[in-house]
Amino acid sequence: MRKITKVFSFITVFMLVGTFVFAISIETIYKNIKAMSLKYTPDHYVVRVYNDKFEEALKDLPPDVLIGGKKPEVVIVFNRGKGVKIEIRNIKEEYKNLFSMYEEYFKFSGISKVQNPSEFKDIMDAGVLSVYKEDNSTVVVKAYDPEKKEKKDDYALFYLDKKMWIIKKAIYYIDGTPYVESINSYKKIGKYYLPYKIVLNPLTGEGEKEVFYFKDYKF
Repeated sequence: MRKITKVFSFITVFMLVGTFVFAISIETIYKNIKAMSLKYTPDHYVVRVYNDKFEEALKDLPPDVLIGGKKPEVVIVFNRGKGVKIEIRNIKEEYKNLFSMYEEYFKFSGISKVQNPSEFKDIMDAGVLSVYKEDNSTVVVKAYDPEKKEKKDDYALFYLDKKMWIIKKAIYYIDGTPYVESINSYKKIGKYYLPYKIVLNPLTGEGEKEVFYFKDYKF
């Protein structure tokens, strides 16, 4: 009986030590995100965004709101420390923010949380972020709304690639049920590593899939 007790004690200690050694902390995740963002994300960029709904809406704009004799186009403007803004170019100033509500889509995807690490840090500092699971290539963090600070059944899971420290996937839960997921694709552009596609998939059987393409980066 004493031998069996020793064996179980050894197994318990081994599991605890293993957990301590291999579990990554939120602080380390943030440091990795920050380091890779500084290396692979420019301080500023503008990129054209293509989406079926955008393209249809642009066709319906009245000619008198257009300027410069050019076709209107939707762009993302990124600035380190400020994050992303979406605007329409080649259009009168008062109309350029018509699609500003879509800025939440890009924050929602998690892309801006790693390109602009201060957003990730805000959630971390609010105490609503924790490590959910980890394997050799991916770490998943669980985040609650930093404004509500309520750890209930509404939350998000962000899947981080441990090589480049970008968010490959985000799943949002409402009342504990998966609501929508974002699949994010990146590629090397010059010396940077930047998104080229976001796919938003509704997981409730309602709504339609949304696809956003990023093309023609300007630094």
